[in-house]
Amino acid sequence: MQEYTESSFNFIRLINKRKIHFAVVSVFAILVAALFSSEWFIKPKFKSFAIIYPSNITPYSEESTSEQMLQLLGSTDIRNAVVQKFNLYKCYKIDTLDPTAPVKMASVYQSNVEISRTQFESIEITVLDEDPKRAADIVIEIINAMNLKARALQRNKTKEVEVVVKSQLDLKKHTIDSIDNRLHEFRVKYQLFDYKIQAKEVTKSYLKAVGAGGRNLKEIDAMMRNLEEKGGEYYELNNTLDALLKSYNETKIEYDVVLKDLNKQLTYANIITNPTPSFKKAYPVRWLIVLASVISANLFLFVLLLLLDNRKK
Repeated sequence: MQEYTESSFNFIRLINKRKIHFAVVSVFAILVAALFSSEWFIKPKFKSFAIIYPSNITPYSEESTSEQMLQLLGSTDIRNAVVQKFNLYKCYKIDTLDPTAPVKMASVYQSNVEISRTQFESIEITVLDEDPKRAADIVIEIINAMNLKARALQRNKTKEVEVVVKSQLDLKKHTIDSIDNRLHEFRVKYQLFDYKIQAKEVTKSYLKAVGAGGRNLKEIDAMMRNLEEKGGEYYELNNTLDALLKSYNETKIEYDVVLKDLNKQLTYANIITNPTPSFKKAYPVRWLIVLASVISANLFLFVLLLLLDNRKK
């Protein structure tokens, strides 16, 4: 405890003894830090941000819609779309002929664009840029590019469903046409139109013909043979056709819904806070740089004076 008190006393005594040195170093550090953190050396950046909620997004697994949106917003396609629209290679002074240009661009982009999930399951998109308006425009473009990306993914899935449903629809249509052609043959060749009604009427006609001495019995016998030989097949085909027509109509409704989904122009983000240009510098934080510089300079001076003092002793 005594050693601790003595060390503290020596510390205070050293500062008091060299207070002019510390003052001079502090003033010098303030001037240098202020100079090197000025616009002459560090280009100021302005911040723009937006807060959005996911909408119309269907997760592919157990992840939430917010997690799904985070993955979309962080995709390479969206970054490339933003880079291309604003010509960020030129803005960030990255040589496109350099083989490492894409890596450098990705690094600079990540340092200027931050996408994170809030505690309320919304997504915050923050962009830093030397131009306040461009910062806001980049936020808007990220949201627009995400909408296009999500729409393309959804349409690709819907397109797969459309192909499957269309195939089912075509197969059912082909089967219906085949059965209808066969039934048409029965109608023309065998005069079969309605099995139940015709069977009932032919039976009545046969009984009347027998009671009337056999008149028109030959024609009735021909019709009865047609009913006996082809009536069962005609009846089954007719029932199958009815079932197929019902199924075809249901599939057609499903197909119309798929086509409607395929042509939807949905958006996938509800914007809670719209991005706006901010003309207050967000980077660099000059007072923090100055404070850190003053502390570092004084700490270095203190260690140097302490070493010199110990050497003299």
